[in-house]
Amino acid sequence: MVIFRQFETLLKHLYFLKKTTNGLGFGFVPTMGALHEGHLSLIRASRRECGVTICSIFVNPAQFGDSNDLEEYPKPIEQDIELLVKNACDILFLPSVEEVYPVDYVNQCYDLNGLDLRFEGKSRPGHFQGVCNVIYRFLSLIKPDFAYFGQKDYQQTVVIKRLTEVAQLNTIIRVVPIVRESNGLAMSSRNIRLSASGRNKASFILEGLEILQKNFRVQGISKAIDLVSWHIASFEGAELDYLIVADSTSLKEVKDEEHTDLVALIAVNYEGVHLLDNMILSQ
Repeated sequence: MVIFRQFETLLKHLYFLKKTTNGLGFGFVPTMGALHEGHLSLIRASRRECGVTICSIFVNPAQFGDSNDLEEYPKPIEQDIELLVKNACDILFLPSVEEVYPVDYVNQCYDLNGLDLRFEGKSRPGHFQGVCNVIYRFLSLIKPDFAYFGQKDYQQTVVIKRLTEVAQLNTIIRVVPIVRESNGLAMSSRNIRLSASGRNKASFILEGLEILQKNFRVQGISKAIDLVSWHIASFEGAELDYLIVADSTSLKEVKDEEHTDLVALIAVNYEGVHLLDNMILSQ
């Protein structure tokens, strides 16, 4: 695996690869590090589809509203590099903040059609605009054929698809299914902040989604959400931030259980950790 820290040297290397190979597809996996099996599933998806897989590790300050949250974000870079090598990643891009946001950089505000103002965006103003600024920088310069994101951050995947439309980017966005721990908890870099007991008990989030899946067509969306709320409340220290059934494309909240193409989005605050999950609701 080759490591680059500047766009200039990375782009020269990619230009050389394109010139010396025939029809080589580039896959890109943007991360903030603290890699786990969920990230590695993205690497493997890229390797199956592309000739070259590029992973970036960049803890993006533009998407953190709380400076303490930014400082506390785990940064085990040596361990991350070891995992990428073991999983046959070809290139690691490891830029500094100054490289991504030079002194003359002008922060952009993208027309996201309100997707950035709902759910996670409602409690984290500017978060998704920060995500879009860094993703635009990466995609517009690297120009990968495909970019891979995890379904666990479902709202983010919808926002990024919107970004590629409004910014006229040619990269195809691939969404890879959620990878879960053995107890069903969606894998996240933030899970390490849970106690061992809390991490084990946090399977109640997936259990809640399964209750919703089982009941929403029969009892209605509102009643099914009530059932999940009672389930979450039965666990000491668990606070339901939101549980929404929404159109899977527009993310507009849906009250009619006859609607098709639905996704359930949930966020729970547990042991001081903000945990996200979701489930595509089958017919």
